[in-house]
Amino acid sequence: MEIKQLKYFIEVAKREHLSEAALELDIAQSAISRQITQLEEELQVTLFKREGRNIYLTDSGKQLFSEATKIIEQLDETKRLFHEQSRSNHYIIRIGYVESYISQVLTLLIQSFENKSESIIEPILMEEGEIISSLLTDQIDIGFTDLTNDVKQNQRLKTNPLFEENYHIYAPKDDPITMATNPPLVQFSTKSIYEFYPLPNNIRQTLSNIVEKPIRTVTHPQLAQYLLNHERGYIITATYHFLERNPSKWVDIPLNHTELKRTICSVMRKDNRKNDIQLMQSTIEQLLSRSATYH
Repeated sequence: MEIKQLKYFIEVAKREHLSEAALELDIAQSAISRQITQLEEELQVTLFKREGRNIYLTDSGKQLFSEATKIIEQLDETKRLFHEQSRSNHYIIRIGYVESYISQVLTLLIQSFENKSESIIEPILMEEGEIISSLLTDQIDIGFTDLTNDVKQNQRLKTNPLFEENYHIYAPKDDPITMATNPPLVQFSTKSIYEFYPLPNNIRQTLSNIVEKPIRTVTHPQLAQYLLNHERGYIITATYHFLERNPSKWVDIPLNHTELKRTICSVMRKDNRKNDIQLMQSTIEQLLSRSATYH
């Protein structure tokens, strides 16, 4: 039993006339007759009784008409549901992002875009290793992540470098290292280092290769300040995270001159045709090109 056969049967049953049904369906009358005959053979019933040129539903035909109508209505409802969902998804732009300066400006980015568009943004915080696979499997539309060689070399992706993310370290005021100009990372090799919020994996690995002691994590400013006040260690973090100034207790040392840096980029699939995706891209460029000077 095929959906096509049920649709043909319903049209004939509603009109009780083959030629009228053929006109409505825009197919040959012989094609309808053939499909209904096949349906009768499969069900092993007679669906119509014929009296001259007129045809009438049998009891079996009436029963099938009731069931077939339900089936076709359910099919149409299912199609409508998925079409509406598809249209709705076309106006949702999913953004996957890694923890970075993007987190600081994401609200502004969303507001700026949604003020100009009918689409809405759905932000999703992700791990670094999830962004590209999520883009390629259509789980997200735009990603903010590190500009790695894998990202640059993927032919399916359109990549837009946005800004360089740098780091700085807070050191106790009386430490001799605070007197150095652009101290190399090796000068911190024997120090106790605390990351203020988790560092990106590649940045943390680079630092771990240099310092001898395990890198610990703190996520509250008061704890970081306590450690500095009591000369218990050094606090390293991205330049968009900072502690209150306290020059009598600690010194803020920029690390822009070191290898601790990464480039954040926006990435999308080249074949993405969602509504307003290009507007999203231009909004990203306009906003982050200005914000990129933060460091």
